[in-house]
Order: sequence, then structure tokens, then C-alpha cells
Amino acid sequence: MNGAGHSSGKLLTFLALDRYAARICGLRVAGDALSWTRFCGSLSLALVVLLFLTGPFMMFYYSPTPAAAFDSVDFAQFSLPFGDIIRGVHYWAWNLLLVVLGMHLAGTFLTAAYKAPRQLVWVSGVIVLLVVPLSIVTGDLLPWDQKGYWTTQVRSSIISSVPVVGDFMLRLLQGGPRTGTVALTRFYVLHCVFLPLLIAKLIAIHFHFLAQRGLSEPVGPGKTVRAPIPLIPNMLNRWLILFIACTVVLGLVSGYWPAPLESPADPTDSAYVPKPEWWVFALNQLVGIFRGPLMFIGTVAIPGGLALLLIALPFLDRSPARHPAQRKLAMAAAFLILAAVVALSIMGYWEHFVKPHP
Repeated sequence: MNGAGHSSGKLLTFLALDRYAARICGLRVAGDALSWTRFCGSLSLALVVLLFLTGPFMMFYYSPTPAAAFDSVDFAQFSLPFGDIIRGVHYWAWNLLLVVLGMHLAGTFLTAAYKAPRQLVWVSGVIVLLVVPLSIVTGDLLPWDQKGYWTTQVRSSIISSVPVVGDFMLRLLQGGPRTGTVALTRFYVLHCVFLPLLIAKLIAIHFHFLAQRGLSEPVGPGKTVRAPIPLIPNMLNRWLILFIACTVVLGLVSGYWPAPLESPADPTDSAYVPKPEWWVFALNQLVGIFRGPLMFIGTVAIPGGLALLLIALPFLDRSPARHPAQRKLAMAAAFLILAAVVALSIMGYWEHFVKPHP
């Protein structure tokens, strides 16, 4: 009886998956889905797939111990055939992914595609945008070079500044008071197992809501939705062309500008000052502005407040208007926030790359 019930359950699951697959294959996408505001979504998916493909190749030769991590990365990049290309594609893909995700967010905001009935499409997309940097942060330590090690020390001090739970979070990540074998192992597991699975699940949820709610209509007078085209094979073939083009371009870029790898990490070299990546210039300046007891304002309050504001945007802006000219308050607020981020980023670049240091 139990065997029969188990078999019937498997059969029902198979039939449900079969119906879902048939539904996906039968989906049709609006012909205007190739506009620039939606092209970024397809490019983001291509970059994520590239990251998921190049990561396991590097895992074949990586040793997550302080004694062997740097040598394994050095060997994979400079001694293995095409090792520099694979690591370079992985490095440049996440840099480009942050840019494309930002453009995708901006395009969705400009066209007000976050409004009803697509609130959950927006929320799931914002959560993906917030989780991707966590994968980058955990990956920085893995080469065990000077920049990765000391950048992690800076971030550890920022985590410890979080009120109430800061010390607990730091101990959970490092496994002790110092960044050593346990910390490297945990960062490795987070970067290669938990966060990729989480990102893949969040992307699947994002596409589920997108399939349920549909793409937003064009904004502006005289714009109409073109005749829909099949998702499979038409849109899939176009995406594959985009994926191949993206792979070739990033491969060529990696050949000319390899992924950086500094000297092996030296925990005793406290004089080393890591230069921040471009995407954290603004956050670094906030940390520099709010020092001492006020550090949590720059590390938690302001970034956390902006993240919550992004998530809550569809529920705060409920007006039916979608054209930017009809959303003056939302556009003005977005402009002020963007201007502040750009100003802080310029200040951060000047501080670390232009201003002479004694």
C-alpha cells in the first residue's frame, strides 16, 4: 500500500512538472521585450550563468586552506591552459553584472514597472540585487592575497560595528577572533554552495512572478505592444546568441586584462591599506564620515534604510501614473539619492586613487 502511494505520488509530481514544462514552452512574450529596459534582464541572466559555469572549473584546482589557497589560484591562473581566461571571465562577469543589474533596476524604475500587479516581481528582483554583493564579498577572500585578506579585515570591523548582533555575526563568519582556516572554509562554502543556490532560487522566484504577472506595457503616448512571439524557441535562441557574444567579449577582455592577483596574504603586514572596489566607494565614504559610536549610521542605518525603501517602493507609490513626467516626487527623490551616491563615490575615488598619501 505504501509502495503504491509512493508511486502515485511520484506520478503526480511528474505530471505536474510535465504540465509546468508544457506551460513554459507555450509562453509567448511581447514583441517589445527587446527594449533596453528589458535587455538588461536577459544580459543579467547570461552573466549569472557564466559565473555558475566558470566557478566550478576553478573549484577543481582550489584548496581552501591558508597554506595552499594562494598557490592553487596562482597555479590555476598562470599554469593551466586557459586558466587565466576562465578566472578573468569570472572576475569581469561579476563586475559587469553589478552594472547591468543597476541599469535593469533603473529601467524598471523609470517605466514604473514595479506598480500593481507586478509588486512581487520588483521585490524579488531587488532581493537578488542585494544578495549578489554577498557572493562577491565572500569570494574576495578566497585567493588569500593581500588585497583579499585585508579587505576582509575592513569588512569584519564594519560587521562588528552592527549593534547587538555584530559580534555574533562576525564569530559566525570567522569561527573565531581571527581570519584563518575556519573563516576561509566558511567563506568558501558560502561562496560556492549556499549563495549560488540562494541566488538560483531567487532568480527562479523572480521569473515565476514575472510569468504570473507578465511584462509591463510600454510607457508613452502612441506606443503599443507588438505581436507576441514564442518564448521557446524564438526568445531562447536570441538569449543563446547573447550568451555566446557575452562569453566571447569577456574572454577577449580577460586575455588583455587578466583578473588581479596580488602577493600572498601576510597577516603581520598591518601597514597594508587595501583600495576599495568601485562599487563600494560610496559605502566606504559613509564609514569615513560616521566614525566611532556613530559608525553604525554609515554601515547599517543608511544602507539598510535605502534597501528597505527599495523593497517597499511598490507599496508606497500606489498612483496609477507610470510616465516619469507624472511622477515628479518619486523622480526627485531618486535623483537626490543618485546624486548623493555619485558624490560619495567620486569622493571615495579621489580619496583612494588620486589624493596623494604621505
